[in-house]
Amino acid sequence: MSFSDKTPDLNTDVEQVAVDINDHEDQNEVFKTHVDGENYRTVSWYSSFALMFKVLFSVGVLSIPGVFAYVGALPGALLVIGWGLFNTYQAFILGAFRLRHPGMHGLQDMAYIVGGAWYRELVGILYVVGYTLVTGSGLIGTATAFNALSEHGACTVWFSFVALIISTAVAAFPKFGQIGIVAWIGVTLLYIAVLVLTIAVGVQDRPFLAPEGVTDYGYQVVASGTTFITGMSASLIIFVSSSGTSAFIPIIAEMKNPKEYKKPITAAMGLLNVTYLVVSLVVYRYCGIYIASPALGSAGTLIKKVTYGIGLPGLLVSAILCQHLAAKYFFVRILRGTEHLQKKTKTHWITWSGSVILIGILSFVIAEAIPFFSTLIGLVGALAYAPLAIVVPMTLWLYDFGHYRKGNLWKKALWAFHVLFIFIGLFMTVGGSYTMIQTIIDAYATGSVDRAFSCADK
Repeated sequence: MSFSDKTPDLNTDVEQVAVDINDHEDQNEVFKTHVDGENYRTVSWYSSFALMFKVLFSVGVLSIPGVFAYVGALPGALLVIGWGLFNTYQAFILGAFRLRHPGMHGLQDMAYIVGGAWYRELVGILYVVGYTLVTGSGLIGTATAFNALSEHGACTVWFSFVALIISTAVAAFPKFGQIGIVAWIGVTLLYIAVLVLTIAVGVQDRPFLAPEGVTDYGYQVVASGTTFITGMSASLIIFVSSSGTSAFIPIIAEMKNPKEYKKPITAAMGLLNVTYLVVSLVVYRYCGIYIASPALGSAGTLIKKVTYGIGLPGLLVSAILCQHLAAKYFFVRILRGTEHLQKKTKTHWITWSGSVILIGILSFVIAEAIPFFSTLIGLVGALAYAPLAIVVPMTLWLYDFGHYRKGNLWKKALWAFHVLFIFIGLFMTVGGSYTMIQTIIDAYATGSVDRAFSCADK
């Protein structure tokens, strides 16, 4: 026997080790790469970017410019930058925690590791309520677009119902990989619509909504007369606009390589916050306090139709993704650990279809039945997103790095930073809830509350 016959095949050994490692990692994931030919983990990192970006880039970019009127350009810009940096950081905390603790499908799984069953159930409830209501917000935004394009050609409730049917049909595709192209379409078209608006307000002679004869449009570097209510409301709206990072975990769970989570998070959060800052400063500079809500109507009737016509699919995709996310929570929670999770059995389809339809119906009914729905979104932002995006990520970090409390000065400072933000999160929850409840009370007092299932143009 020759010497070469006795020499181990190093290439084969290395390949086998790589296969064994991949198989081990695959077994730790909620979705396996191949179960009877079914593979849920088909999302590339750049498709993950589109999904993450579109979940956040929706109603927020249309509401932030108007918020600057409450606090002024400088405080508004600082809030966008500050909350944007923080939400980017806590998104990385979630991704890193998932990497250290394999098998996480959502934030509720992470909460279970840290606090047990009660923490998991609390986080799960907040997650479902939050994304169900954001789905409703997407339906209302789509109905607003239909109204603008048709000049209120039908009852707004009917427009919302049409949006519900389309959203449910597309959200019913069970894999993120299957709706990735929809996310790209939504991102591209809504981004173009926002750019058209930004350019239009910059070249117009005066704000479209400003009364004739008015030359002071209310632009202020620092707004005067800002109260706790208006300041807290502004901070909450800006915070919520980039705080939906709890949606990133289910997306990462369906990535081809979940270890690449840093790429889509960096790209999505970077582009998001730069866009928020530029668009808000430009629109507020040229429109002042005369900004429509949503902002796409701020540049006149023609531009309103153009921007809504371009951005309509983007508004609808926001509802689709959030409906899919909320439904996926129930789907995984019910079928996890069974053969029905990935195998296309009758139980699989009934559970998945039922979850999608249930979320769709709930979001539609709540959005149309509650007459102060837009304010309710702010209330949910305080009750749900402040805990999900501030308190929970900080507790996850402390679970893994609690020993920093007894480390050197730098480690103690890091530990104190995360503890501090737990209290900030609780303050945002309590203070934000008070602010939005007071806003609802004031709306009833002034008679500005709409009626349930109103056909009025929104």
